[in-house]
Amino acid sequence: MMHQPIYLDYAATTPVHPEVLSAMLPYFTEVFGNAGSSAHLYGWRAAEAVEQSRTSIASYFQVKPSEVLFTSGATESINLGIRGFLQGKPKGHLITSVLEHKAVLEVFHSLEVEGWSVTYLTDTAELEKAIRSDTVLVSFMLVNNELGTILDHEKVLRFCEEQGICFHSDATQAIGKHSLTKLPHLLSFSGHKIYGPKGIGALIARVPMSPILYGGGQERGLRPGTLPVPLIVGLAKAVEMIPEWLSRASFYHNAKEQLASFLPLINSPENSVPSILNFTLKGADWEKMFQVLNGLAFSNGSACNAKTELPSHVLIALGYSDEDALASGRISLGYFTTEEEIDRVCEILSQNLPKLL
Repeated sequence: MMHQPIYLDYAATTPVHPEVLSAMLPYFTEVFGNAGSSAHLYGWRAAEAVEQSRTSIASYFQVKPSEVLFTSGATESINLGIRGFLQGKPKGHLITSVLEHKAVLEVFHSLEVEGWSVTYLTDTAELEKAIRSDTVLVSFMLVNNELGTILDHEKVLRFCEEQGICFHSDATQAIGKHSLTKLPHLLSFSGHKIYGPKGIGALIARVPMSPILYGGGQERGLRPGTLPVPLIVGLAKAVEMIPEWLSRASFYHNAKEQLASFLPLINSPENSVPSILNFTLKGADWEKMFQVLNGLAFSNGSACNAKTELPSHVLIALGYSDEDALASGRISLGYFTTEEEIDRVCEILSQNLPKLL
């Protein structure tokens, strides 16, 4: 019987937690109505589940229920947040980072084609110098998906509010890994990174928005389409359980210390979430690395970039060579990672790394 590799790619996706699945199941078969069907009980019960979920998520983030918009995931939330805010505004100046996820970068590339001016920063500390009189929006991710580095988002928020600029943040890797207090004006995240289902996410919008898609008028006319009630219920349950996800921080810190004795980590321990570890095996062949370490299920960067066989744009932006960036790996730990698995990972690394170096 073939043994499965140890799963170390929780930053790519997470399994649905049993309590989340249990909360969702009735809405596939028993409470199956369309939340937009307002003439009968089936629709009323579905609509009630949606609004209870919205209220629950709003309560966790300490925002108004009307500020929570359901989407198909973080990519759609990012597009709706950025484009929905800019819709109808005179074309001016935007700021983002070269270290963003492709879901953000591609939006800004398309906006450049449409006539917007975009500044791409390598370091968010350069923000103040980059501001222009026509700057209308800034977008920085809260936690980097490859390095785990944490943005001082409250500092960015204060600065943007002083300047009258909208601050959007991709919080996909932050939710469930890093405690948030004050929120950006626009915050995007996805359910499948926090032990919820795939195909659902949310945009928290605390500024006026315009739609970028048109249809039946759902979600206050800002995101049309039949609401996926089971997925929304699952997302709300996953958000409700965030304190449980955060409770494993000490385990991640200990595991990171163990793994750091074998791997040359490149992310700063004092400024990154402990569950995301990035390493570079300088001089190693990247294909051989994955062959030799085939007992571990990890990645060499973002899952959205994995099939391109190109080096990580994040590491390239930070000055790594193509060869070193390709010979890098991301290990990400999660709620279901065990101490026994970490011990086994250390054994595998101890036995196999000498074959690569």
